[in-house]
Amino acid sequence: MKRIEQLQLLSKEHHQSLVLAKKCKDILKEESAVDEVKAFCFQLKAAFETQWIRHFKIEENTIFNVAEKKSEEISKICQQLKKEHKILESMVVNIAKGNYQLLNEFGQLLYDHTRLEERQLFPLVEQLFTQDELDNIMNY
Repeated sequence: MKRIEQLQLLSKEHHQSLVLAKKCKDILKEESAVDEVKAFCFQLKAAFETQWIRHFKIEENTIFNVAEKKSEEISKICQQLKKEHKILESMVVNIAKGNYQLLNEFGQLLYDHTRLEERQLFPLVEQLFTQDELDNIMNY
């Protein structure tokens, strides 16, 4: 999907999140060795702490906070997405503690969350944000 310049980096990261979501949903189906699952969960936690928390903060501070003042439709979407960020963060903590059965549920939520941002939120952002608001997105 073609994105305006200000949203392209986030959209590229969304592609990475879809790949991660698929891996989360598939790793237990593949009958992977316990050590392989543990290693994946360690990598998931590390990636979450370095990349995804930053991604969430950018979205929350430069998109969600602005979007919530634009319309009821976009406000509801942003409220849902904020809740999902917290749920995803909590799930990663539990997965890292050894609750590997959450991987499938985490992967599905991450997939659905990413699709919601790409298919509903970003088109509304492109439509409703001013040029200054758009330019501020990656300046956080």
